[in-house]
Amino acid sequence: MDTGTLSEIGKLLVLQEHDVRIRQIERELRDIPERKKGEEQRLATHQADAAKADDHQKGRQAAIKDLELEVASKREQILKLRRQQVDLKTNKEFQAIDSEIKSVESAIAGLEDKELELMALLEEANQLLAASKRELADEASVVKRDVVAWDQRAAALEAEVATLRAQRDAAAALVQQKAWLALYQRVFSRKDNALVPIEGGVCGGCHLQLPPYVVHEMKKQGTLVTCNFCGRLLYER
Repeated sequence: MDTGTLSEIGKLLVLQEHDVRIRQIERELRDIPERKKGEEQRLATHQADAAKADDHQKGRQAAIKDLELEVASKREQILKLRRQQVDLKTNKEFQAIDSEIKSVESAIAGLEDKELELMALLEEANQLLAASKRELADEASVVKRDVVAWDQRAAALEAEVATLRAQRDAAAALVQQKAWLALYQRVFSRKDNALVPIEGGVCGGCHLQLPPYVVHEMKKQGTLVTCNFCGRLLYER
């Protein structure tokens, strides 16, 4: 190739360097919202765990309260039965009431045993809730820090890509072969790189052996040659 051709390819390579970096940044910028969403979902999982632990603890408290009310009701029942005993006329009636009182007292004892079991379970629930709250607080701090970091990263990338786009436009304006520029842009829109080197007769993009006439044509003619396999533009280093 002549000097003019090499110069134009050099300009396209500079342009491609900007385009590749811009594409990388744009891809990362597209990924950031998903990464932030993942952070928020992780926090939501911890929030759900804490809410579940809170509901569990409240359930234990409510069950104990119900038992306490039931015990209180049965103690009131015993007081009423004892008042009835005062007015009884026969020993048989007295014994019947006394038997009923013992039955209620036995029921109270069973309820109090159950209450003790529930209180032990409540203590476990309290510990679980405290641990869940600590984990939630720790996770909230981490997520807040990470989200701020992602926002800062996005701002830095936006600033970088704005600079690169200006540099890219300036580089594109230097390309005199506008047909080459249009071809480059069309290929780059479909490929990771539009312009790739020939190395040992092999396309630097698809890595397939090129027909000899393609290599020969590129060396002989002052024009862009495309790989007949992948369509990328070829140049010789």
